[in-house]
Amino acid sequence: MKAATTLRNPSSPKLIEELANKIQAKIFAGEFPPGTRLKQELLAQEFDVSRTPIREALSRLEAKGIVSQAQHRSAVVRAPSSREISEMYQVRAELEGLAAQLCARWITDQQLAELRISHDEFVQAVKDLRERDAEQRAKASRADPKWFEHAAERWIEMNARFHKTINDASNNRFLARTILDVTSGYARSVMLSSALGMNSFRIESNITHHERILKALEDREPARARRAMVDHILESGEFVIASFANLTPEE
Repeated sequence: MKAATTLRNPSSPKLIEELANKIQAKIFAGEFPPGTRLKQELLAQEFDVSRTPIREALSRLEAKGIVSQAQHRSAVVRAPSSREISEMYQVRAELEGLAAQLCARWITDQQLAELRISHDEFVQAVKDLRERDAEQRAKASRADPKWFEHAAERWIEMNARFHKTINDASNNRFLARTILDVTSGYARSVMLSSALGMNSFRIESNITHHERILKALEDREPARARRAMVDHILESGEFVIASFANLTPEE
């Protein structure tokens, strides 16, 4: 249900701050991924206000570096900088590296079996992605523009399941919750955006990394499991940085 904000002063600092927080929350939740145009008229309708406070709210988000807007153009959700991505993946690498280290000590045989199934499903998702890619290239004139996004979401879902199994098996619930916070919302949106530019080398690299991690866990070698996970996450971060660097800047 829409909030009854139409009777409030559109210049009210409190209203503008409230709108800025709501739009920011949607961005961080992944509802507005990087590159999304935020049209003032649509946001005004959604929040039941005039365009004036929406415009001011977007200006506040621009000041925070969350959106960018050229003159007479809609605001755009800004892609993260190379530094922001690098810092995000550095933290994630250390957290998930620790989870893999602990997992090698605590994982049960049943959890190992579940992890193997997760990996097999990940490999199948990659296979399906390739097959759909070949099909779409063969009939490019009739290609569904959304097909790759759906396939990439499936790939990310299977990847997340593999990592979640390891995090849960670390036997450290606080660590697992912290990793979930770091890899959800806006971070997941960044991953999906970068996945749209992944190639066969990137896909094969993911499979190889997962197999190394799984083998270290099956051998119950904590140090090797940690190193394999850290290498995997850091290389993933490098790919994401390269992917966003290839995006054409908005004019």
